[in-house]
Amino acid sequence: MISIDPHLTHRLHQGAQKADRLYAAVPCRFVTGEERSWSVHHARENGVTASFDGGWPDAERVQVCFHPADVPAEFTGVWMEIRWNGKFSRCDHRDLLGSLMALGIDREYFGDLITQSGSAWLFTLPEIAARLPQEWTKAGNTPIRVEQASGPVIITPPKGETLRDTVPSLRLDAILASGMKTSRARAAEMIKAGLVAVDHLIQERTDKVLIPGQLLSVRGFGRIRLTEVGDPTRKERLPVTLEIFRKD
Repeated sequence: MISIDPHLTHRLHQGAQKADRLYAAVPCRFVTGEERSWSVHHARENGVTASFDGGWPDAERVQVCFHPADVPAEFTGVWMEIRWNGKFSRCDHRDLLGSLMALGIDREYFGDLITQSGSAWLFTLPEIAARLPQEWTKAGNTPIRVEQASGPVIITPPKGETLRDTVPSLRLDAILASGMKTSRARAAEMIKAGLVAVDHLIQERTDKVLIPGQLLSVRGFGRIRLTEVGDPTRKERLPVTLEIFRKD
């Protein structure tokens, strides 16, 4: 299992405990894909459910809400739109994230930061959203304008690199080895070390069988989605199509 900040562990435990004590939904801060496993763990310990929302389906950072099974989850995240004059300047993800973190606000208050042509979107909590228009005015030397989105936000999922291969089975270690172009032994080591999540939950079983659509998150590498599985070849290998999203 991954190591986790003890302060985050304490906050997750408190959130789950509060949801059980009050018998109500308790929205908390954002967690990474790897940290979802710990949120689920603390929810189970306290007899409640952990639900997640990151503002769009492929979100890597998500807000966790603890709630009893028969009480609906509540989420408070809001989208902020960031704009700059694309004719005279350019901002990339690194510029924007660096200037945002320079404000001294904990990363747990922010969800995904998604850059597009001439603009970007940030998912964050309301208490931070209220501060950003006044405090976040530059990314590097580029002036930016930040305001809360006035309507629904449509995020276009990024395109990954397509990889076609044949594998002996749909076991996690086989798919991981194919996607990373490494050996099965190395893939198994990474899985057992808690470095691989399947659909955002840490998976330490190398023999877990995957199905099309499932997403692997690999610490230090990026993400691998199993998109298609074909009919077995004459040598009883399975053709697979993977979509690879390498970490920036």
